[in-house]
Amino acid sequence: MEARRDQGARVTMTFFYALIIEYALQGHTLQARMYLESSKACYDALRAAEALSDAMPADLYCENTGKLSGSIRPMLRPSNPSTGE
Repeated sequence: MEARRDQGARVTMTFFYALIIEYALQGHTLQARMYLESSKACYDALRAAEALSDAMPADLYCENTGKLSGSIRPMLRPSNPSTGE
């Protein structure tokens, strides 16, 4: 996944996110993690897993890993700066 350009030509970096599922079993807290390429992918997966949270007492949340999932590609400079070509 590449970094996105939003309005104003700013570059938005994307990070890997972890979908975390925490639940208790016989008094022990267990945690499962699934890594996804963006916050949108994580929140989409979280909404899809809400039935799991209803079936068993589980906490579902997304966490930014701080690791880039896409690199920002440098843009070539124009060969003629005055015309932009």
